[in-house]
Amino acid sequence: MNRISLFSKVFMLFSLILLSNAFAQVDQMSMANRNVSGRSVNYYYAKPGDITITVSLWGFVQKPGLYEVSSSTDLVSLISLAGGPSSYAKLNNIRIIRTLKSDNGDTVKKEIKINLDNIITLSSEELKLNPGDIIYVNHTGWYSIKEAFSVSSSIAIIFSAVYYLTRIF
Repeated sequence: MNRISLFSKVFMLFSLILLSNAFAQVDQMSMANRNVSGRSVNYYYAKPGDITITVSLWGFVQKPGLYEVSSSTDLVSLISLAGGPSSYAKLNNIRIIRTLKSDNGDTVKKEIKINLDNIITLSSEELKLNPGDIIYVNHTGWYSIKEAFSVSSSIAIIFSAVYYLTRIF
């Protein structure tokens, strides 16, 4: 009887070690994906001789980074060049941070909100990009919920492992 309980304790401990290593590898993979997507990446999309502007595209697009594009590129074209929005992109609340000169010569930052869900109602002037624009594509509420469930499931696994280990030993 004592041998069986010792065997079950060792088996359970070994299983928990393997399980924790599997979760650690999954977490390392997601961190690697974040690091790759978080690196500074520069993209150049212009024909030779085109006048270009440089803009930053951040957030929930397939290829965020610093873009040097033709000055005729608009917001929709830029997001398309970036591979389009990610699955959790919130297209009805895109923010553009634009640096402008005030009447007295000071530089002022202005935040512009764009709703691409109603693209038909937007004028070409509203979609126009300026040099130095910072465009941020926000995420939907579903992304926050997904992340919360991911964290809570990891915590539940840890608590379950601690509970079973305290019952075994």
